[in-house]
Amino acid sequence: MRRLTLALVAAIALVLPAEAQQIRNLAAVNGWTAYVAQGDGGQLCGMGTNANRVGRFFWIKVERLRGQLHGFVQVGDGSWNVRREATGRIVIGIDGRRAELNYTGTSRPDMIEASYQGAFSNFINFVEAFAAGLRMQLTFPGETVAPWSADLRGTRAVTEAFLACARRI
Repeated sequence: MRRLTLALVAAIALVLPAEAQQIRNLAAVNGWTAYVAQGDGGQLCGMGTNANRVGRFFWIKVERLRGQLHGFVQVGDGSWNVRREATGRIVIGIDGRRAELNYTGTSRPDMIEASYQGAFSNFINFVEAFAAGLRMQLTFPGETVAPWSADLRGTRAVTEAFLACARRI
């Protein structure tokens, strides 16, 4: 268990912006972790996983930008080689409910990031669906990437820690 926690902290450090390197885990269940990080711009809260054998990761994060809370989804795969300016769509299905997000490539070729557009309360609804869900599926319309699926059982505790963190920042 200690080895898994150390691996998750190392992976979180890779996914976070360079300025957000002070990380404290808030909860961990079934390969999913909630964390708070302190960066130059203030705190950010996140939750996600990279606990798999194929080098994939999925992170949800919230940070305050220009006084407003913003939600982001970061998805990556160790085998990807995504251009920084690449754009596309990602569809996240949770037990039949769908969220469709536009993504862009990042400074990391193995990662894409989608900013949750629209009212922040809709992002919180998405996170609540995640907490109550049993299975998540990610599809990448128009891309040659096979759909992903993930077990969400046990994520309520991680999600509650994430939401409590988001309410504090």
